[in-house]
Amino acid sequence: AIAVGRDPAPLATEALRGEGATLINAAGERFMLAIDPLAELAPRDIVARAIHTELAAGRGAFLDCREAIGAEFPEKFPTVYQYCRDAGIDPVNEPIPIAPAEHFHMGGVLTDASGRSTLDGLWACGETTSTGAHGANRLASNSLLEAVVFSARAADDIKEHMPDGAVMQPVPTGEVAAGGEPDPAAVTRLRETMTRDVGVVRDRAGLIRALEIIAELEGDCLSTRFRNMLTTARLITAAALARTESRGGHERSDFPGSAETWHRRTFITLEEADAIAAEALSPTVESVFG
Repeated sequence: AIAVGRDPAPLATEALRGEGATLINAAGERFMLAIDPLAELAPRDIVARAIHTELAAGRGAFLDCREAIGAEFPEKFPTVYQYCRDAGIDPVNEPIPIAPAEHFHMGGVLTDASGRSTLDGLWACGETTSTGAHGANRLASNSLLEAVVFSARAADDIKEHMPDGAVMQPVPTGEVAAGGEPDPAAVTRLRETMTRDVGVVRDRAGLIRALEIIAELEGDCLSTRFRNMLTTARLITAAALARTESRGGHERSDFPGSAETWHRRTFITLEEADAIAAEALSPTVESVFG
């Protein structure tokens, strides 16, 4: 993402690296060369961790498009170009400050090959689902597979199984959920917590700290919409705490290697996530705050 202080941060398409743009730090060093043979074209998780490391070390991280794209930037990538210009950056002549960003979570609603969920009458497709198409990493091109192939399969399956003359009941729109809109300060705290403790690099102490904060925010929550956000955050955090290894986009600094026992797809229910959180936050467990 383009690190210009906007929330949400505008995304810099991965196609820029595909065109030959390089990743550099404030000293102009191409830090990916020492990390992976594919350099800037390494998988997303490797690139994200490398950027995270440069930022954490205070060296900064930038996407340098000057040589690879240069004067063609406005024509080839007009949306990203406008994002940069709105932030006072000229990507034709200067590097773009960046930071790791995530605009979806890995996995999602469990479906079969026809898009059926475990809830009768509910089909799902696209980035909201867990189809197994991505493995342990999020693969950009496979999102097209999810959007096109699985949506067509779901549509065919719905047509085949919905009774003739069935009346669909659309979800009401335009109504404020129970409890009203979320408290902006609480949303900010949740997002900062997830970025810090459940982000690019994780460990047990940070994940337990995140569960403590999620539980605290749930105690004061009146908004249905915010409670859904907290539920999603708890599912992700509990799943990350349970997986005691590193694999693909899941990096545990306290479990840096991959374990064969975890070489499989995993599924988690809210009940299981609650149990993991309850055990982690038990008074018998030493507090991560000391």
